[in-house]
Amino acid sequence: CRSGIGPAYVSALNEGRISTFKPQIESLAMARTPEELSKKFRYNQRRELRLLEEAGGTVRPVSEFSSAELASMYCDLFQRRWGFEATGARHKAEVIELLRELLIGSVVFLNDAPIAIQLVYRVEAPQWVSIEYVNGGVDPQTRDFSPGSVLSFVNTQSAWENARALGKSLRFSFGRADREYKDRWCNPVPVFQI
Repeated sequence: CRSGIGPAYVSALNEGRISTFKPQIESLAMARTPEELSKKFRYNQRRELRLLEEAGGTVRPVSEFSSAELASMYCDLFQRRWGFEATGARHKAEVIELLRELLIGSVVFLNDAPIAIQLVYRVEAPQWVSIEYVNGGVDPQTRDFSPGSVLSFVNTQSAWENARALGKSLRFSFGRADREYKDRWCNPVPVFQI
């Protein structure tokens, strides 16, 4: 890109409008509509949520927590999940605070301890709602409760309900289509470079 920032990526919506339009090798993982998820899949997600709640789990909105609390939970759970420190961990509270009005979603707790969090940001355009699931953290010792899956279910279902109530389409991105779990939640969507 001439700006020196790097290549510019655009969606297929711009096809035919830009002369230097080239497909990328990678694609994006965009959340499926609730209707695209099988009845069995949706049943299993509701069941996992119910089992978690029966074991003392709760799902609480991110709006209940300060930016510092969210950063602390995220960095701790990220470290537990991946075994290394989250990028920019020292400044995570500041970044979350600066983007606070865009942050949506929930945090999963078990016995009052956070076990899953996702950094999910939302912006609204005149015709659509755009959501970016940036990253998350999960306590691997709670895998039996599938807290990451429960949280993805809660966050995506809430986003679809909100967008539909507004009469807008939803673009809920899980980022690059580079992980197997994204295949369960998303459709791969091509992206292009100019």
